[in-house]
Amino acid sequence: MKIAEAKTRRTQINLTALIDVLFLLIIFFAVSTKFAEQEAVPLELPVAKTSQKLAMQTRVLITMKDKEHLRINGTQIKWAELEQGLDNPLFDREKKVVLNIDKAVPHGPVIELLDRLRQAKFKKVAFGTTPN
Repeated sequence: MKIAEAKTRRTQINLTALIDVLFLLIIFFAVSTKFAEQEAVPLELPVAKTSQKLAMQTRVLITMKDKEHLRINGTQIKWAELEQGLDNPLFDREKKVVLNIDKAVPHGPVIELLDRLRQAKFKKVAFGTTPN
């Protein structure tokens, strides 16, 4: 009498279908993703003959079109909330703060902004200009 040998089945996982599904998911998310559009503030910076290029080591960039259009690192902020915006613990107080201020802004709000930066313990301030 012949004894039948027990056949051992080796299980295999077919990854072809899984890879197809992953590619379809990647394509779906790539097509359906909306990128955030950042609004640009049109500024006319003052012209300076001695302007220098500043390395982008700054972590704080303040843009001011007028007292109502104030942005810190691209985020719109109200003038009344400026102290809370500057108290961010992620801002390095030792690095430069770059002020891009439109040349039509009166002298008073600029001095007030500088005063608030000093109260927030920022030590270095640079003004953005247009090279001549």
